[in-house]
Amino acid sequence: MCAASPYGDCRRCGGLGFKLRQTRSGKPKRGKDCRRCHGHGKRARIGRLLFNYAARLYREGR
Repeated sequence: MCAASPYGDCRRCGGLGFKLRQTRSGKPKRGKDCRRCHGHGKRARIGRLLFNYAARLYREGR
C-alpha cells in the first residue's frame, strides 16, 4: 500500500486540511487549518516514515 500511495488522508480533518464548521444558520463554513497536517490534508503512512528515516540515516552517513 505504501509503494502505491505513500500518503493517506489526515485522520483529524478527513483530508480537507481544515476543520469544517457551521454558521448559525447551519451552512458549512471553512474553519482554521488543521494543526496535525498543517493544512495539507495528507499524512505519511508508517512505511513511508520508515523509508524516510532510513534514507536520512544513509544520507547523513551514520
